[in-house]
Order: sequence, then structure tokens, then C-alpha cells
Amino acid sequence: MSETGVTGRIERTQIAAVKLAVSEINAEGGVRGKPLAPLFRDPASTPALYRDLTHELCRDHGVRVIFGGHMSSTRKAMLPMVEAQNALMFYPTLYEGFEYSRHCIYTGAAPNQNSVPLVDYLFETFGKRILLIGSDYVYPYESNRIVADLFRSKGGRVLDEIYVPLKLKQEHITPILQRIYELQPDMIYSTIVGDGIAKFYDAFHAAGFDAQKMPIASQSTSEVDVMRMGRGAAEGHIIAAPFFDSLQTPQALAFTRAIHRAAKEAGDEILPVTAPAEAAYYSVHLYAKALALAGEDHIDRLLPALYEVEFEAPQGPVRVDRLTNHTHLWPRVARILDGAPYQIVNHPECRVAPDPYLIDVALHDDIAGLALAVGD
Repeated sequence: MSETGVTGRIERTQIAAVKLAVSEINAEGGVRGKPLAPLFRDPASTPALYRDLTHELCRDHGVRVIFGGHMSSTRKAMLPMVEAQNALMFYPTLYEGFEYSRHCIYTGAAPNQNSVPLVDYLFETFGKRILLIGSDYVYPYESNRIVADLFRSKGGRVLDEIYVPLKLKQEHITPILQRIYELQPDMIYSTIVGDGIAKFYDAFHAAGFDAQKMPIASQSTSEVDVMRMGRGAAEGHIIAAPFFDSLQTPQALAFTRAIHRAAKEAGDEILPVTAPAEAAYYSVHLYAKALALAGEDHIDRLLPALYEVEFEAPQGPVRVDRLTNHTHLWPRVARILDGAPYQIVNHPECRVAPDPYLIDVALHDDIAGLALAVGD
């Protein structure tokens, strides 16, 4: 996990969550009486470094389990190394779906656990015309494709699709703002990541756009990004995630307090707790419970054990799906309120099984289309 680079700030929240989980597990006696002893590396938000450091850890240090990756480009760089070494990777970040590896446990939200409830809320609340904006790499392209398909399946219209460099500058933002003026969408779906997120929201606010009428909706915007925005820039925009820093469940409150307490004791910057951090946290706890059951961390023993365990995560009870290696989660949609707990506008009534290939969604759309045709 990165401490530096374009996604270093949010990945530092994931590192803090991993350290907290390890300290909790070791305080309870470790796993079968042995403490966990993690090795940390900083790939500086660079896919090639993720690949090289993963190879080094597995080859030179005998590491069999890797926790890390944030951007999908980093996951795709790490995974061949993990597979070649017959190791296992926990990927604790939402992603675009349409992937499976026996060697990867996907603990972030799949598209049916984020994109689907987000699109449902946007379509019902704001209208039918959407503009897609993203960073120029794999996750934004694929996530925008999914959101566009979901929107069109409801009768909506995609007005345009715009991509910008990861290292976002004002010269990249100005044409976007002009395009928003021209198109006047009902909403914007943003897959901009990293340091450019706050820059885009600040520019949007400074341009005079009204988030109450034309919000930016995102899955890649987190509380860490919001804290970097100017006053009023985040107010009224929409985010989707299984966990928010302001979630008021006993487990969530205890988790947030523990993260902040650990940061204060270590003299580190106290950052908001993000959904990727929560996923990193419960990933380690799931691993520890499976390791205790399996007795060793070889993938052939560890994977079957992972399918048998469950953990009471801050978002709610989670477990790994044996058919997909993705996690059963609690999807939520929230409206950002500046300086206040987010207004959660879509609460999960039950835990949602992963559907990374959107098979159930496609089947539902086909049935709905058939019913409409019969009705006509």
C-alpha cells in the first residue's frame, strides 16, 4: 500500500486500518499463539512498483499473503506476480468488476454493490441525463461503461464521456467545466481518482454550479478527499460505499475511535476513515480467522477456510463468497453534508451478495423488458 504518490493519502488510511487489525489480533494472542508480523512497502502509487515489490516479497521473503492495491491498474500489475508465486492477495478497494482469480479476494464493493444502488438513486431523484468524467486508466473506463449501460437500461441518456490525466491540472479542468455549461446534465458521474478529486470539486463549486440540482456522484470520492476541498465544495454531492466515517453503528463508532486513537498515539495525521480502509481492516480479520481454522497460510488450505468464516465488520457482518472470491457487503448511498454526518439516503435492508459480472442485474433487465413487451 502506498504512502506517497497520487493515491498515497487514501492508501495511508488503509495502512492505518491494517496496522489496527494486526494490533487487535496480536493483543488477543495472535493466531494459534503466534503474532502477525506484517512487512510494509511503499509502491508510490506506481503500477510497476506494485508488481516489482509484490514479486520481491513473495520470492525473497516467502510471503504467501499480500494485502494491497488501490487503483485497478495496480491490482492488475500485482496479480500475475501473486499467481506465479501461488500466493493469495486481498484487494481492499471497490473496483469495476468482471474479474475472477483464485488468487485474489476482492473485499471492496463490486458493481452490483455500488453502481447499481447509486444509479437507482440518481435516476429516481435527479433525472435522465448524465455526464461521465473520469481519470485515464482502466477503472474509470470500465466503471463508466457499467454506469452508462445501467442508465440506458432505465431509459436514461449519456450526454458525453470525458477522460483526464491522473495528475489533474487546471488546464484539464477548464474544458470540463465548459462542457458542463454546454450540456447542462441532470448529474455528473465522476471516476476521477487521487489528488485530482478535490481540485475538480473545488473548480465545480467556484464555477457556480448548484449541487442540489446537478450533483457530482462518485464511488471514488472519499472522506479524505472531502476534507481537502474548500468550504462548501462538497455540500450536496453524492457518494456510494458500504462504509462511511460517520456511520453510527456500534461497530463503526468503535472502529473510527480506534483508528483515530492509534494515529494520535503514534503522532500521525488523523485522517477520516474511508471505505477502502474499512475493507483493509476486515480483510486482515477474515484472514486471521481463516488462518486459525486452516493452521497454515498455503492457498490450498487457506482458501477453503476463508469460505467458512465471517467477521462482524464496521459496516455489518461480512464473508467471502466461495463462487466468486468477492465479499458479501452492505451497500449505502449518501449525500455529503459539509461539517456534519453524511445523510445516508439508501440504507441496505440486508447484506448483498456479490455479482461481479452483473448476471442477476442483466437477467432482471431482460425479464423487465419482456414484461414490458408483453404488456404492450
